Amino acid sequence: MEDFWSRRTNAPKYEKTIHIFGHPVIFDGNHEGVLESAALAEQMYSISDSQDGSVWRVHLTVHDADPLPSSPPERLIDLVHYAGAEDWLSIDLREWGHCFVDMKRGEAFAVLSSSLAANPEQVCLVLINTILTNFITRHGYSMLHASALVRDGHILLLQAPHGTGKSTTALRLLLNGYQLLSDSMIYVGEHSGDLWLGGFPVGRIKLRTDMLLLFPALATVAQVEPVRNETKHRVDLTQVDPSLARRDMIRVNRVEFCLLERWDRLESRIQPLSEEELWPEIMVNSLHYDHIELWKENLGRIELLLRKSNLHRLHIGTSEAEVIKTVNQLW
Repeated sequence: MEDFWSRRTNAPKYEKTIHIFGHPVIFDGNHEGVLESAALAEQMYSISDSQDGSVWRVHLTVHDADPLPSSPPERLIDLVHYAGAEDWLSIDLREWGHCFVDMKRGEAFAVLSSSLAANPEQVCLVLINTILTNFITRHGYSMLHASALVRDGHILLLQAPHGTGKSTTALRLLLNGYQLLSDSMIYVGEHSGDLWLGGFPVGRIKLRTDMLLLFPALATVAQVEPVRNETKHRVDLTQVDPSLARRDMIRVNRVEFCLLERWDRLESRIQPLSEEELWPEIMVNSLHYDHIELWKENLGRIELLLRKSNLHRLHIGTSEAEVIKTVNQLW
């Protein structure tokens, strides 16, 4: 019988299970190599011992059209087009692939060209992380753009507008007794009556070129990464010192939540901050999603986080020693 739809040819032959915040995600595909993208993604999320009965699934089919597409550009992520409504999302990767995501069911179906599938790191960047982010925020977690550091079991959150120096401040603290949970996104979830924080991507931090010059020891492991029309340098701290990265999720006990501002003075300063002053920053950094009910749910968990937080306005001075001294005073 003719395999008209190529179902048998492209039937999944390989399978790999990963865990995202303790949640099982089963990947299957007709090419074993493309499943390496799942392993790469798993390394970027915090580890959790919690178990969830439901299972998410991602199906990766490698199939080439005629004529065969060339190798995708290095910045394919800039060409990705998204569309969707209600519980579904469409991810268009141009001639290199397409993906349909059912967020309510926690299931995604992707068809990729062999030229894209041959680069699992790019598959992870342009597709897998997007799928997992939507699964996470659709199934019990709230997302907030912020840096999260840990010291003695307590949490320091740093939030700031782009270009304020949040990552540089975080790195200075990391080199002076703190651990990094995340420099980009934190996820707030509830388990067994407790509030928990997870991070993405774990152990990675981005610095501007001028700031990288302040940390010459990191320059040898830094990788160039364009961000918002500027060049930044991504550093995997696990290559420098694994102890700098906090791998597991942390139960929320004590949180010092700081809204950063830069000034040209030598000293740094901490001032009280009200929720009314902080919420506008949270609103624009809370969730890249256009579903109003989910956004309200997202903000609801962040509100629970604020109830456990002491709020501060942190003015960052030009002296590194003063920054560290000032932040340490919080503890």
